[in-house]
Amino acid sequence: MGADELQADNLQTSGIDPNKTDQNKGITLTGRVHDLSPNKDDGSIALVLRKDGQFFKCKLNSTDYADPAIFATAQCLTPESLVRISCSQIASETASSETFTITQVSSLTVISEAKANLADDLKLHGAPGETVPSLNDRLLLLDKRLDHRLLDARVAATASIFKIFSAVHHLAVKYLADQDFHYLPTPAFVGYEFPAEEEDHFYLDYLGRQAMLAPTGEVHLGMALAADLERVYDIHTVFRREPKSDGRHLTEFTMLELVFALKNDWTEILELADSLLVFLLRSLQEDDKYARHTAAAQRLYPAAGSFKLGLNKNGKLPRVRFDEAKAILRDQLGKVVNVGEDLTREEEAFLGGLFVGDQSPLDSPTDVFIITHFPKHLRPCNVSSLGRDDATTNSFDIILRGQEIVTGCQLLHSYKEVRSAFTNRAHPIDPDCPGWRPYTEAHEIGMPPWGGFGLGLNRLVQGYLGLVDVRETVLFPRDASRLAP
Repeated sequence: MGADELQADNLQTSGIDPNKTDQNKGITLTGRVHDLSPNKDDGSIALVLRKDGQFFKCKLNSTDYADPAIFATAQCLTPESLVRISCSQIASETASSETFTITQVSSLTVISEAKANLADDLKLHGAPGETVPSLNDRLLLLDKRLDHRLLDARVAATASIFKIFSAVHHLAVKYLADQDFHYLPTPAFVGYEFPAEEEDHFYLDYLGRQAMLAPTGEVHLGMALAADLERVYDIHTVFRREPKSDGRHLTEFTMLELVFALKNDWTEILELADSLLVFLLRSLQEDDKYARHTAAAQRLYPAAGSFKLGLNKNGKLPRVRFDEAKAILRDQLGKVVNVGEDLTREEEAFLGGLFVGDQSPLDSPTDVFIITHFPKHLRPCNVSSLGRDDATTNSFDIILRGQEIVTGCQLLHSYKEVRSAFTNRAHPIDPDCPGWRPYTEAHEIGMPPWGGFGLGLNRLVQGYLGLVDVRETVLFPRDASRLAP
């Protein structure tokens, strides 16, 4: 903008042309007091206001105003108070500046006063003259930031995370509506349980009966297919009893889960997950209204904006079979691997580092790829295999910046096969128990061939922005150590 006046759509205006210079009829700005510094030599006050990551400076003198209340109000201001200021002009300092100068103030009103002496070591706004702590120092401050989450969320880079999260939600709903999916809320209280997995879930008294907070919506979404709804999804909170805070897990997080009736085979699930994720990532990168949130995040998170969406020659996400992934870890990266065990967190990260680098064996470097055909013993008992005696399943994971964000598969639809899978499970499930009977009955009355996938929205945002800790994707996160704010 250079010396041009700030555009009216960036401000809360009084409805009058902001280019007019009439002192009593100008621009009105509502913002937070970021800093104020009295000058002992001339008695003036240097005031800095903050709004949406931009900073507005003005110098106030007691002799400059016909209305003495302006200077008197300024003398009593406290940082973080919400104020409204009217002036004749707001001009940017340089063409690329986020800092503006306010001139000819005509009024100053306190809308909401903040108490004095708020924690100043949480200031991460990057205002002129301020030094932002290093990334490592900011990680050390994270728990304190979460304790004062509302003040922390006033930082434009922090707020941009929640805006990106909202964008992912909005885009996913739009995409699924275009694909003829129907939104179907699933219960948060469930009566089924997974034997030998009790430590992974939250149990509670439900009016004299035991219930569990839902760890997934897949069970009820799948049952809806027996009602011939055919294509359904839910975006909802799920709960897992994660015993530690490790930057990767939450006890309460947001999942997009969908299931649908298959027309031909399980690759329909794979193709849908691929196209949805490419749509989400491309939209975040290419749509200006989302890209500006990513740019704001870069002030604190340098990896934001560097995400690589590399596709194969067919315009799809790169795909690697599970056994091929283990071979790459062993032969190209020199890692000791156990081909009979699932991919570890470290192995996912090693593959992510290889595939995004210049030595990537894929068609192009990428931060996101798909691993397919997991062994049967590594998937739930009701996941369909390639053939009746085949030890490989119709399943996949999508890895984004070194960690799994999507799990998908085809599930058994035959009533007899579901009963057999449940009873032959390492820790058997009684298909006729009250908790599971509705699910098995859905198959008993005729379930179509089906499958689906779950996408962790928190991990998607974490990976896309390059955040070290998944808690930063939630305004009020819950993990093993946090129940407030």
